[in-house]
Amino acid sequence: MRIVITNAKGGVGKTTTSIYFGTLLVHYGSVEVLDADPQGSATEWALRTEENGTPLSFEVVSVNNAQLLRAKLRTDFILIDTVPADAQGIDAALDAAQVAIIPTAPRGIDMSRVWATEAISSSAVETYVLLTQADPRTKAYKAALEVLETTGVGHFETATLGRVSIRQAFETLPGPDMGGHEKSVEDLLEATR
Repeated sequence: MRIVITNAKGGVGKTTTSIYFGTLLVHYGSVEVLDADPQGSATEWALRTEENGTPLSFEVVSVNNAQLLRAKLRTDFILIDTVPADAQGIDAALDAAQVAIIPTAPRGIDMSRVWATEAISSSAVETYVLLTQADPRTKAYKAALEVLETTGVGHFETATLGRVSIRQAFETLPGPDMGGHEKSVEDLLEATR
């Protein structure tokens, strides 16, 4: 299955979602993350965990748009970490995918940017919004969830939590606190069967 992790806005958790989902999906099959973001955050994460002696359990490969379109399905799951605010890059990733996940924090400006990405991705592939960096007790979270439900936009029932351990996880192997990612992976697999 090819899964694109995308949002036109940066800083919403695309790379974190890619790495955490990859870490969990290895329990269901082989995984590869394609780092289509020229910033290379997923690639750097993989390199640093390897340097720290705790490598990721899957390969992270840097790709450009042309390589993305020609990527062969060599693993059970391919996660594509996209660049923000690059329509051509997002389109190339969607052309190569079967499912899109749009991570977003449940805050005003982050949610306002979801709609343009969702309109594009849902016209191409099955699309789900994933609320990230969330605290389910807050008004912002409840309001974001209500908007997703009333508009009929596909979304995960469980948010990933805004825990400090997750925000500071860069350079480390994810776990044992997966902050809700495990339930999101289970929901994704159930929805795409």
